[in-house]
Parts: sequence; structure tokens; C-alpha cells
Amino acid sequence: MYPSNFRYHRAESFEQACDMLATLGPDARPIAGGQTLIPMMKLRLLKPSDLVDLRGIAGAEDICESADTIEIGALARHQDIGKSEIATHYPILKDCALGIADVQVRNMGTIGGSLAEADPSSCWPALLVALDARVQCVSRDGVREQTVCELLTDAYTPNLDSAELIARIMIDRAALSGFGSFVAFKRAAPAYPTASCALMVSYHDDKVRSARMGFGCLGLTPSTLDVSEQLAGQKVTPALVQEAADIAAAFVEPFSDNKGSEPYKRSLLKGLVKRAFDNVEHRRKGEAIAETHFYYG
Repeated sequence: MYPSNFRYHRAESFEQACDMLATLGPDARPIAGGQTLIPMMKLRLLKPSDLVDLRGIAGAEDICESADTIEIGALARHQDIGKSEIATHYPILKDCALGIADVQVRNMGTIGGSLAEADPSSCWPALLVALDARVQCVSRDGVREQTVCELLTDAYTPNLDSAELIARIMIDRAALSGFGSFVAFKRAAPAYPTASCALMVSYHDDKVRSARMGFGCLGLTPSTLDVSEQLAGQKVTPALVQEAADIAAAFVEPFSDNKGSEPYKRSLLKGLVKRAFDNVEHRRKGEAIAETHFYYG
């Protein structure tokens, strides 16, 4: 099916794009990778009057690192992030980026678009809440910063004004201190996960110093859980991993749907937590891991 008629505009800066969106009215939409917007337009679920293309904004795809912060431009594509030098240093970013959908989607979809859609089944939100990441948002009124948790107020309802855009994503390097893994379970590569889990663990010698998890697809918004108090000072053993998995399963609030019942999703999450810990331990020991996304289809 073909989309309804629309007018096309190309912006050269986020400020210009915001001004265009505000001027054109509530039926105008920004477009970057278009991996969600275009299919919805083809189905006539969305009929924007105007599209404001963001891809001409210089520097909006940059991925860079300073002494304290990693910054990712909102238009950075999943594939570019996953194959970046920064993802080599912090493989949890690679786990997430290169496990999203298929090659076609990864080559077009952007991290900013994923966050702005606020889809509770997306992979980036689950990881970024675990890392306590922040977003820089631009509007006619200027620039403001908020955490990803503050941005994702409800399913498909980002905390953005109608003519406000996400420009950059910031992650403190301290949040990536240690070893991490992002794992997901889904029917097939192009499908959204049934559940996902991000895990970051820092160590003192061979004992846990801190541990933080993020969960996706198990509620209307991603959730994050710090289990440092329960795990700190202990070696990673099967009993400790089981404790962490039990805590996580009790913490989440999944709902039953066509992907599974609430008890099933809690049980599934326990398995994902165990796999995430297994990956983290392999990485801590300098060993390779086989996979981070698991399929049942």
C-alpha cells in the first residue's frame, strides 16, 4: 500500500528542523531512518501532512568519547554504533546494536528514532536505562537534558514537546566501568524480543563491587534494578546468579500477551539474567562469547 500525499522538507540543523515542525503544525513529522514511520504510513495508520528530513544535519551521526562521557548523535545508525571503535571497548553497546532486527533495519534505523518512538519492546531503551543515560533535546525554546528514564514516561509517549527533537545521547563512562552484556529472546531476528536484559557488573579482584540491570519488553516502559547491595563483596557463583535472577523476576511487572503469560515471562527473565551473567564472566576472564540474542522460531 502507498502512503497518502505529503510535502517533503530537508533540515540542515536541529534548530531549523524544530522551527519547521512548529511552523508546519501538529500533522508534520520528523524522519530519520524511517523504520517505524514509513511502514505506518504505508498502512495509512499515519498520514502526516509534511515530513522534515533530519539526515542532512551535520554531525548528527557522530559517535565520540571524552574523558568522562560517551556521546552518540541521535542519527547514528545501529550498524554504525555496533561497529564503532567505542563499541569495541564497551561490547555491551555492540551486543545491543548488532542484535536489533536484521541488516536492512540496522543499516537505516537510528538510536534517536528508537528512543523517540518509545516502543516498550525496543532494545536501546532497556540498555540505556541500565546505564542511566541522558538525552539532549532541542526545541525552539533551547536545549534541555533529561535522563532516558524521564524521557520514556509511557508506552509510545516520549516526554517531548510536539516540535522537540532528540539530538544526542550521553553515557557516563563510569556507568560502563566493568563488564557488561545485553541479551534478548525473540521469535526470529526481525521480530521484537519477548524479553531483554542488560547487565553491567564491576569487580574488586574477583568479587562483585556493583551490579545494575535493565529490562525491556516486560512492561509499558523499560525498568532498571540496582542489585549492588545484595551482591557486593561476593564471588559470582551459581547460587549468587540464581539470587540475582530471583530478585529480577520478582521486581518486573510483565503483562500477559500473545508472546506469553506473566509467569512465563518471569521465568524467561530468570534465564536471561543467568545468560547475561555467564557472558559477563566470560568477558571478565578474557574469553569470547558465542551469542547474545536467542531465537525460538
